[in-house]
Formats: sequence, structure tokens, C-alpha cells
Amino acid sequence: MQFFDTHIHLADFKQEPQELMARLKKAGVEKCVCVSAHVRDWPIVAEFARNFAFRVVPAFGLHPWYVDEFGATFEHDLEAYLEEFPAALIGECGFDRLKNTDVTAQKKVFDIELDLARRYHRPLLLHTVKADDVMQKYDALLPQNSVFHSFSGSKERAAQLQKFGFYFAVNQKFWGKKNANDILKSIAQDRLLIESDAPYQSDVEDLEELVKNIAKVLQKDEKETADKLYLNALEALIDD
Repeated sequence: MQFFDTHIHLADFKQEPQELMARLKKAGVEKCVCVSAHVRDWPIVAEFARNFAFRVVPAFGLHPWYVDEFGATFEHDLEAYLEEFPAALIGECGFDRLKNTDVTAQKKVFDIELDLARRYHRPLLLHTVKADDVMQKYDALLPQNSVFHSFSGSKERAAQLQKFGFYFAVNQKFWGKKNANDILKSIAQDRLLIESDAPYQSDVEDLEELVKNIAKVLQKDEKETADKLYLNALEALIDD
């Protein structure tokens, strides 16, 4: 089986890039989206995209936990990376009340990221924790192929989002959620993606088990499931 890891923080691994990419290859990861959490991640992500152009899709954004890194050149610098990398996505970005219940600063950053996403026709990789009510106000404005990373919403929220053509990425932590199987079944199979969120929520070596779990819940063949998830990621994130 081959995998498209749609959310991985390559900048946060301690391994050398060549060694790390060999590890991904061994785990069956043919392609991945290298996301940013900090502004300081951007040049590292760019270097991965330059050196491993056929395997790494870059994503530049500012995690809502770290919006205090926002500076005067934020929009200019982010736009420069989008212009250099026509396949680049924006993320991870969004809203999180777990760390800070006041999302005023998060909204300021997200509004800039959303504006750039719409102008450059790029999907957003969305982080939403305890902030569905905030994100709902943006649903109709988000680029169609945007991805709800580490989806933790309800069946009802999934139904709302599917009306807009969004994608849902899950990792091994998904199975710890109450009613995880029912939520998974409520997501259209052509809107489902997988991720590791390594080195945080799971490891790249967990993707095979993740796919097997998905196939079991959906009562599908494992290889067919893996192929479908890979194709979904290509259709969502690779602009032909």
C-alpha cells in the first residue's frame, strides 16, 4: 500500500532530511504535505519542497497557538512563498480556544490567510479546536478543497461541511473519539483523507494501521481503501 500523508511537520523531526525521507518511503508514504506551525518553519518547509519536489507539497501558515509570532511583514512574506511555490497550500491555520478563549488575534491572522487563499486559489489546512462556532461563520468563504485537519467534529458538523465540498483528514487519535465509527461512516468516502500529524499525534509508521482500521469500519478491502485515500489526496491537493 502507498500513502499520501496530508499533514506532517517535517520541520520538527530531529532526523536529517535524507534520512527522514527514507523513513517515510519505508513506511509507504509516497507523498506528503509538509505543514508549518511557526513562521520560522517557512524556510525549512520551503527547503524540503525544493529538495524533494515530487514528494513534498509545502504548506505555509501560522498555527493559532502561535499567533503572537505575527509581524508587520507576515502577509508579504506568506504571499512570497505562495508565489514561489504554485502548489503550496496555506496551513496549518484556524482557531483554537483550548489555549486561549479570546480568538481576536487568531481572527486577524486567519483573515489574512483566508484572503490569500482565495486570491491564489489555494486550499486551507484547518485546525479547529473548541471553535466550531467561530469557523462556521467562515464556511461559505473557504476554498472548496480546504481540509479539516484531525477532524474532531460531530456527524452533524460533518454534514454541514460536506455541503461545501471540504475534506476531512483523520489520524490514529481519531479512534479515541466517542462515536468515531459512526462519524467516519457519515463522511463521504471521496472526501476522506489520512494524516499522521507526526511527530505529534501519531507516527508515519501508523498510517498502515490507520488505513486498515478505516477499511474495517467501512467494510472495504484494505488495498482498495488505501488506493481511494491516495486518489482523494491527489484530487484535493495536487493542482494539475
